[in-house]
Amino acid sequence: MIHKSFLSVIIFSSLTFSEGYWVNYGWELFDHVTDARTAALGNATTAYANQSPASTLANPIFSSIPVHRVSLTHQSRFAGLFSSELIGTDTPFRDEKSIFWNLLYEGIGQIPDTRNMLLDWGNDGQFGTNDPGEGNGILDEGERLDSDQIRYFNQRQIGIHSSFVQNIANVPLGIALKILSYYLDDHFALGIGIDFGVLKQVNIFNIGLVVKNLPASGLIWDNGTVEGTAPTVSIGAHAPYKFSKIPLELHTLFNMDLSMSKRHLDSQLRLGHISMDTALGMEMIYKRRLMVRMGRNYLGHATGGLGMSWKIISIDYAFQNSNTGTGMGSHHLVSVNILLDWLRSALILDHES
Repeated sequence: MIHKSFLSVIIFSSLTFSEGYWVNYGWELFDHVTDARTAALGNATTAYANQSPASTLANPIFSSIPVHRVSLTHQSRFAGLFSSELIGTDTPFRDEKSIFWNLLYEGIGQIPDTRNMLLDWGNDGQFGTNDPGEGNGILDEGERLDSDQIRYFNQRQIGIHSSFVQNIANVPLGIALKILSYYLDDHFALGIGIDFGVLKQVNIFNIGLVVKNLPASGLIWDNGTVEGTAPTVSIGAHAPYKFSKIPLELHTLFNMDLSMSKRHLDSQLRLGHISMDTALGMEMIYKRRLMVRMGRNYLGHATGGLGMSWKIISIDYAFQNSNTGTGMGSHHLVSVNILLDWLRSALILDHES
């Protein structure tokens, strides 16, 4: 039944894109809205799972590891202009498996629309005379800008990410179904996408592979426009090391993303329509309680963070530097992971009292 359902989704997605056009952007919500631990590691976690439902955003194969936790993340980006929220959990399925759920939100308000700001009446200062400069879209001598003509609008994105693991030919395969709703001013779009992920241990290394938006992900706008997004491939490596004499673990991470479109003008390497970007991460864990993290994300920005973990709850903080001199500030993330059984017990006791 599951195979038939996902086959239907794939066929629907392929048919949908027969009438539309390809775009380079549209599904980034599922890339940059994540938890603090992943962000602190430069988003280089394709091969590195953690005890958080948000780990499945990087690779759906991590759905094979039930965490029985609720994850809450708040992110402030670009000096507070953007705000993002992430809520995730996992629910028991069958054969001791779990389905992971993540709800993502990102919004920005008060975006100025200046298209009607220019009084493009030409040199004589009157509309309708067809004198030189009228209607050319350029601020000419005798014309001015009218700030009263500025209007403001909002942009919001809401995403649902659901993932599980299915054995296909005795190979565990992570499958994620993504639903994206996009609100831009008075316009609305709805889309669906599918990701696949695997994980393999090779000697001491864990190797992860994720194919996103396969065969493609699409957005259908309220005016009938269909936008298709080409697949991307993420390859990750994780090398763990445990010290013998001190309770310290060291985890080194490397990720490489391959994009099939010209979506990154500042990509580290481009070859035609294919671009390649790399990310690095490192995590030190002391007594399974204190975590120190650092990394470099795909944009080349430094990342870092701290984490504290207890039996019931864990708290993580992350920051990401923006480009120097832009004045846009750093990005900050805070995540809280709460044990689901404890949360249920606390709510029941509070209700009974």
